[in-house]
Amino acid sequence: MPSSTEPLHLLIPDAARWLPPGAPRPALPRLPQLQALLRRLRPAGTIAVDEDSPAMPFEIALAHANGLPGEPGRVPWAAFESGTVGTPCAWFKPCHWQLGLDHVNLLDPAALALTEDESRALLAAVQPLLAEDGLALRYAAPDAWLAQGEPLRGLATWSMQRALQRPITRDLLALAPTEAQSAHLRRLQSEVQMLLYSHPVNEARERERRWPVNALWITGAGTLDAPLPPARHVLVEPRLARLSPDAGPDDHAHAWQAIDADSLARLHAVLEAGGDARLTLCGPRRAQTLAPARGAQRFLSLFGRMSASALHDQL
Repeated sequence: MPSSTEPLHLLIPDAARWLPPGAPRPALPRLPQLQALLRRLRPAGTIAVDEDSPAMPFEIALAHANGLPGEPGRVPWAAFESGTVGTPCAWFKPCHWQLGLDHVNLLDPAALALTEDESRALLAAVQPLLAEDGLALRYAAPDAWLAQGEPLRGLATWSMQRALQRPITRDLLALAPTEAQSAHLRRLQSEVQMLLYSHPVNEARERERRWPVNALWITGAGTLDAPLPPARHVLVEPRLARLSPDAGPDDHAHAWQAIDADSLARLHAVLEAGGDARLTLCGPRRAQTLAPARGAQRFLSLFGRMSASALHDQL
């Protein structure tokens, strides 16, 4: 954590929950630190996405904060997160597709609960097939394998979090610069699906009434031309994002109260010590960045203070 006088940019994903149309938004609990911050911060930028965006507002905001190149869907997350320079990379994520006639519904990855042993066994089966197509694959986590190779160059991909909010067509899973490259990837996905269908790991999971891994999700594709370390002043508060999909209003209220007493209190301390502090609250539709009021803005802020609930409703 930076010291109290160093710049700090705090991003909070899932500051507002994605809700089905017409569902009421739960009220925020009392958040004294957030309200204190809103007395000193003013809107400094908004990221809004439509239903065709391949990335969440938080993902776009985090890319901007770290100085990552690329438009949404083309940000080289795998290269950035793995520290790979000069080689096209992507994350290949074991997943479960629920297939429709012309679209794919993605099962929440948390519902798979894939173990390391299961993941490594599936990886070992898939590696030779991908190697034949010029892709090197290595284990990074149970739910993420790092892929490297020329077939990934120039891809546009959807983030898993974005895809969880709507069904998408197979053609949108990984858009390539040429039709030949797209056809290559579609063929590869089909071959992977056939390979996984009868794998012993999946047979055991189905006997245990657990979801099988029937596909690989390609995301975060791109290339970094030079090293780009994560920005030291950028911090992500994960507690709301880590809540399970079936978490209730009380769970969200308790998470918000913990964040208020911890991360938001630290951000407030940076401002109190004369440092530069920014806050980005991210929801399913928008990410709103707040920064210290300057000059005339400082005077106007005395008459236009926003409430936490009003800000929450905008996300």
